[in-house]
Amino acid sequence: MTIQTVMQQLSAAPSISLTDSRELYGSPESIELLHVKSPHCNAVVSIQGAQLLEFMPQDSQPWLWLSPKAIFSKGQPIRGGIPICAPWFGVNQQDPLKPKHGFVRTRNWQLVNITENDQGIVELTFSFTSDKSDTPLFPHAFSLKLVMTLAEHIHISFIAQNTGTETMPFSWALHSYFNVDNLKVAEVEGLNQHAYLDATQDLTRTIQHGPICFESEVDRVYENVGSEQVITGSPSLLLRGNNCPTAIVWNPGIKLAEKMADITSEHYDEYICVERGAAFANTWKVQPQQSITATLSILAST
Repeated sequence: MTIQTVMQQLSAAPSISLTDSRELYGSPESIELLHVKSPHCNAVVSIQGAQLLEFMPQDSQPWLWLSPKAIFSKGQPIRGGIPICAPWFGVNQQDPLKPKHGFVRTRNWQLVNITENDQGIVELTFSFTSDKSDTPLFPHAFSLKLVMTLAEHIHISFIAQNTGTETMPFSWALHSYFNVDNLKVAEVEGLNQHAYLDATQDLTRTIQHGPICFESEVDRVYENVGSEQVITGSPSLLLRGNNCPTAIVWNPGIKLAEKMADITSEHYDEYICVERGAAFANTWKVQPQQSITATLSILAST
């Protein structure tokens, strides 16, 4: 979409404006952003990575955490919100020197469509298409589509298509950072009795007993999970996923956070990550020309 087309669509979407990270966050470098101020919510979306950075329903507190130390620089990951990790999740198993969590989160996506209906519900559609320059990183041609609906809740539709001629292994996650008022009392429910891979213990397989608590570093991969998980605390949120059978739960704890310049020991206790996707044993096997769709809804928990 050209800037002229963007401006034309924005003229029909009064709740959305085009801005950048320099204006909103005072960053030295400029990353293009969409700022949503609707009757339902306030939100900020980065065109780099098609990444929802902030979301706050009207008369509520922020649902998502964006690091006060987030770095806004072209080609660099932005710490917070909902980054899209693909076409692999975590460390690349064939080549650990390749970028962690893939490369689409640090690329500009195409903004395909902007709509706002009469009720002020905003829908943003993004697309990403790999090209030959990506082949050294990932030897399969693919395209992605992401549809983000912002109302009193968040709904994301994620579609991956194999545009090549061979079966494509494709792992991914919506790496959601959720704001918590008090890490010591925050819990994640909905994974009781599930086996998980503990990344703090060399991926040792362990059984979850009760809710997940955050007394120290937590880095766990749960496979073949149910649709719903709940984050208790303030705010309390319900995550409802479809066709995203992996859940990853993460907080670095104070010791690891001290080594992370865009988190530090000052901010590690402000968030938890509960990510949904398809990774490890749940990695998608996408046939040539096949498309696979997953959805994630994030709602207030009652």
